[in-house]
Amino acid sequence: MRLKKAFCLLLAGILTFACLTLEAGAVQAEPEANTLSIERASGRFSVDVGKQSTFTADSTFPLDIGDTVTIKATYTPRSASVDFGLIAPDGLFYSLPGQRGSCSETFKVDQRGDYTLAIRNNSDSTVSISGTVTY
Repeated sequence: MRLKKAFCLLLAGILTFACLTLEAGAVQAEPEANTLSIERASGRFSVDVGKQSTFTADSTFPLDIGDTVTIKATYTPRSASVDFGLIAPDGLFYSLPGQRGSCSETFKVDQRGDYTLAIRNNSDSTVSISGTVTY
């Protein structure tokens, strides 16, 4: 029994010594040449849009042909007529209507350039809108 105990203590000592003398290191892996990295950005908005008026965001975001922009929003009153969309580099407002107090639309762009989020209130009352835009 003493021999077994001594052997266990010897093994424990060797393991402790081995663990304390191990060197740790880190390796920075280079990305593979075939790896595709897609960066997306997202922002929140909350705005009151007056009757028969259009809100345009203060900032633009650069997009390339084929990029997508997703707008998800809710608004009150739910019965209001509201169009959500983007002002493209050509200055045109590409939009889709919200329905029953919400919007969940994805736009695929066909022009390279800077785009601006825009919301048009077609109603005769102010509309409160909040949501996200992801591009």
